[in-house]
Amino acid sequence: MAVGTLYQNSLWCQAWAETVGQQLDIKPRIVVARNSLGTLQFILPLQVRKRQGVRVLEWLGSPHHNYGHGLFDPGFMPAAAPWFDDNWDRILDETGGFDAIALTEMPERLAGIEHPMLGLANLRAANLSFGLRLEADFEQLHARKKSAERRRAARKHASALAELGTVSFGLPQGKSELHALIDVMFGHQQSRLAELGVHRVFGPAERLFVHRLAEMQDEDNPILAPYRLTCDGNVLAVMLGGLHGNCYWALISSLAPGPLRKHSPGDLALLGTIEACCRRGLTMIDFSAGDSSYKRAWADDIVAMRVLLRGRNLIGIMWAGVMTLRLLLKRQIKESPVLLGLSLSLRRRLFAKRA
Repeated sequence: MAVGTLYQNSLWCQAWAETVGQQLDIKPRIVVARNSLGTLQFILPLQVRKRQGVRVLEWLGSPHHNYGHGLFDPGFMPAAAPWFDDNWDRILDETGGFDAIALTEMPERLAGIEHPMLGLANLRAANLSFGLRLEADFEQLHARKKSAERRRAARKHASALAELGTVSFGLPQGKSELHALIDVMFGHQQSRLAELGVHRVFGPAERLFVHRLAEMQDEDNPILAPYRLTCDGNVLAVMLGGLHGNCYWALISSLAPGPLRKHSPGDLALLGTIEACCRRGLTMIDFSAGDSSYKRAWADDIVAMRVLLRGRNLIGIMWAGVMTLRLLLKRQIKESPVLLGLSLSLRRRLFAKRA
């Protein structure tokens, strides 16, 4: 299997290009490389998108990919880094038709393997990514990551919720249930983000993308795994993830508004999802990029992210300079608890809406 992530899966890329990509008027640039024997060595799924009037070369799926990566033959990986150092300019010349390069969210390593294009990156990203190594025995994993007190608290929340109605956890059955659950999830997420002062994250095109992915997938070998926690048939929490390469890739989590939040349905849904992934025989849960307390509490692996940001001509150099300053400011805020707290507090004060 090729070395890559969920975000380079052909189904993911096709669904995104047909929905969000059309709205953004992207121009795909797919780089394919073979050796002298004709053996495929790698595929770089790229795109050109206009940003502030500047033509920018990006990973296909930007800005909705959590990882910038290619698809690489495992046999090519030992020689990949020096090969890209020697041939990167030739790739750019062949690709052509852009002013600046912004290859973002490049993990320094993936499943212990260094990103083959790491030597090209010139900036450290603002985000880290987090991963949990799974075990066959969920209870053993739970005991390894959480104290006895926290495990008792989770059982108490589950018991309290069960006293209020019939609780169930699992995946939707059939595509009609899947599409209905996606709509519920987006409704919950919109309400929750509004409480935090965040708006216009999941617009019509983004919602259409997830629905398109759900419609295109093979039900016997799905790419989406939206685990849901319900009480008397009412959805309390959803954990939407993708399945790729023996890993569960966390995408969107949602929490219903209302008084039942006091029983921590989001935490219970996360526990259920981790247990379900252990039963599936998966080896990893990728919590994706972006810092949060629950990710740090569960993570075994914390991976730094890198960015390749450069201009190819005068307008591109000016644009890349502005984006570099913006990235440095964002990174400084995220790395300072005081600045981050002030930023979040100000956003909630100015933009928050109560559910």
